[in-house]
Formats: sequence, C-alpha cells, structure tokens
Amino acid sequence: MNPMTMRAVSLGVVVAVWTAISEMAKVNLSLWPVIVALGCSLAAGGGIPGLQRTLAATASGVVWALVTHAVSRALGGQDLVQALVLGGAALGMVLQARLPLLSYTAGAFAGAGVAMGLRAVTLQGGVRVAIALAIGAVLGFAAERLPQLVASRRA
Repeated sequence: MNPMTMRAVSLGVVVAVWTAISEMAKVNLSLWPVIVALGCSLAAGGGIPGLQRTLAATASGVVWALVTHAVSRALGGQDLVQALVLGGAALGMVLQARLPLLSYTAGAFAGAGVAMGLRAVTLQGGVRVAIALAIGAVLGFAAERLPQLVASRRA
C-alpha cells in the first residue's frame, strides 16, 4: 500500500474508532473540535514536535477566547468593544509566536475559533474545549504512528 493510502486508512480508522467510542460511551464532548485539532496536528508537521505545538497552540487559543470574552464583558460588551478586544487577541496570538512552543499561529486561531464556536465563556467550558482539542491532537499523532505499528507487526 502506498504511503498516501496508508495515511488515509489510518486517519479513517482513528476517526471511526474515536467517533464510536465517544458515541457509545456518551462522552460529553463535541466531536467537531476533535476533528479540527486532528487536522491541526497533521498540518503542524507530525511527530512529537507537531503534537506539542498543536497542544500548546490550540490551548492558548482557548485561553485567548476566554480572556476576550471576559474583557469584552468587563468593558460593557458593545459591538465595537468586542471587535477591538478580539482584534487585540488576534494580535496577541500572532505575537506569541515569538515563543517556539507557541509558534503555531494557525493552531491558536483554530483553538480560539472552536472555543468561540462552542460558546465557551467559563473556565469549565474552556477546559472541555481544550480536552476535545487535545484528544484530536493525540488522534493525529496516533494516526501517524499506526502505519509504523502495522508495518512492524508484518516484519
């Protein structure tokens, strides 16, 4: 089997397994953030560095979303205030890339977008989003390792 086909099969397997587990066990996490983070993990370059970058960046995005919501509400929550605060958060997500572990800016924006999409406005909500994103990052890592595991079993 060629590498692209093996990658497609391994991604299909981990997504199917996680979906089955989450549905049968009634895991109280949204599925789509898992898929978003899985994609981020693949785009981050894979391996342990890609996993670390995805975990750190998507979690930082969740934090930025929580801070944005809290600051916007504290300042009155008008539309213009929200726009300016969100613009400041975007600036912060780009500038945090100066730190190597937080250099995956797309992951930060994905984490913030997922948190906002799920309306995570409390610490508990943010933790739930971060957990779903972490599961997706780990599934991306697992999908990358699965072909190696299968190949070693054949040898």
